[in-house]
Amino acid sequence: MMLYVPYLVFEVNGKEYMIDAYFSKKLEKIERVSALIKPIDRDLPKTAKNHLPILLKENELEEFLKKLFVEVYEQSGERLNARLKHMRRWNIFRFIGIPVGFLRHIKREEDLAKENRETMLSLAILRKILDIKNPEDINSIKITAKYYLYYKIEIKGNQIFNEKGKDIIYTQLLEIDNGFKKSFNI
Repeated sequence: MMLYVPYLVFEVNGKEYMIDAYFSKKLEKIERVSALIKPIDRDLPKTAKNHLPILLKENELEEFLKKLFVEVYEQSGERLNARLKHMRRWNIFRFIGIPVGFLRHIKREEDLAKENRETMLSLAILRKILDIKNPEDINSIKITAKYYLYYKIEIKGNQIFNEKGKDIIYTQLLEIDNGFKKSFNI
């Protein structure tokens, strides 16, 4: 199945990027949206027949990105706190000799660490693109939506390809994100 994904080109502090204007509204976890922001690819076409619907409109972009940054920023602290709380409780029980189910706690720690890494990576991407460090700086930035480009993808089995080969980000999202999967009716 071949599809054209709309990407909205935008400018922040003189630098141009593009964000997926369809799947960015379909993902299950908000922190995965930052993986759909890319440097502009000027080789992509400005028109396409039978493209996916545009869900992220030009007039919504600035508010969407600012809200995304604030939510990911808040989640990064919450995820780290949850992980540290689990580690402290587990270490106290171990220290006083209470059997706690080592493998169960290791699995939980790995899950919390994975969620924390994903959130921190998302925050790092957003900080780089928006050129801000924390939510207090959010009003100092100006995000300008420009136009749409269309990114061609093809689904083959459980992998997604673009014109240059396998698209690692979309393929990974197909594996891990239920909202992304449901968008394809898979």
